[in-house]
Amino acid sequence: MKDPGERLITIGGRLLIEQSSSLIALIDPRGGLIETNPRLQQILALQPDAQSILTLLDPSSRPRFHKQIQQALAEQRAGPTTLNFTENPTAIPQSYRCYLTAAADSQLVLLAEPIAALDQHGAEEYMRVTSELSTTTRSLQKISYELTQKQHMLEDALAKIELIAHVDELTQLLNRRSIMLRLTEEVDRAKRYSSAVSILMIDIDHFKQVNDRYGHQVGDKVLRSCARLLRQSTRSTDYLGRYGGEEFLCVLPMTSEEAAVVLSERLRFSIEHAPFAAGATAFPVTISVGAAELDRQRDTFEQLLSHADSALYQAKANGRNRVEVWRA
Repeated sequence: MKDPGERLITIGGRLLIEQSSSLIALIDPRGGLIETNPRLQQILALQPDAQSILTLLDPSSRPRFHKQIQQALAEQRAGPTTLNFTENPTAIPQSYRCYLTAAADSQLVLLAEPIAALDQHGAEEYMRVTSELSTTTRSLQKISYELTQKQHMLEDALAKIELIAHVDELTQLLNRRSIMLRLTEEVDRAKRYSSAVSILMIDIDHFKQVNDRYGHQVGDKVLRSCARLLRQSTRSTDYLGRYGGEEFLCVLPMTSEEAAVVLSERLRFSIEHAPFAAGATAFPVTISVGAAELDRQRDTFEQLLSHADSALYQAKANGRNRVEVWRA
């Protein structure tokens, strides 16, 4: 005969299992149902084809349940783990706090305690917090978008500043500071690697007369047209800049005096044969060019520039619309 205390524990335990709102079951390692308490039987009555606890689990909960089974088999006990059960095929999944305990013959005891649904106040508080989070999220997205736009505006502004710092506004060629920087770099490179570099000083002939006769707007148009023609006739490896007024400086890396003269004649020809006009009045435009090649043993970039300038002066003295080469 059982001890009264043992009988009380047995009866009390049975009553707790039968009256509990928790889901209690004896399952096999694959989740198959062996025994169930009345509350779980009520759910199974709505899903008569369910032979496994996995059938009642929301698909998102199944990987966690498999992991919990493995843990319980290895450690005798696992949990709590929050799993979502579907009490009937059309119901919203309900959350349960689940425990697993290993029993004999690799069986497991499942205890799933329902997590209480929110009361009216809790539901209202949840909706309030959710709404605030949604509003905050939208605000952050708006701020992020605005910051991205401002970043793009800043990048555009920096690009414009960079352009202004290096490019002549009227001709869109390198400005004097930038072309002089290229000149010093190429002279240093030629001396370091024993390579050739030549430069061209280019001046538009009688440009003051164009301004005086046709006005500065026509003069600006002539400068822009000459800049475009010169750029089209130079190579992609050459540097072309506005040196000042109607003068241009062209730096020719890896270029001998002979090659510089050939390029100079091409530039002169392109300008001489281009059409220029003020309204219906056509007028000729020509250039004079002074060419000089770097003497790597003796010349600095200032001396190379002076040599090209002297050759340009000689071209003008000899009648303009011509190319002259500096000779020591």
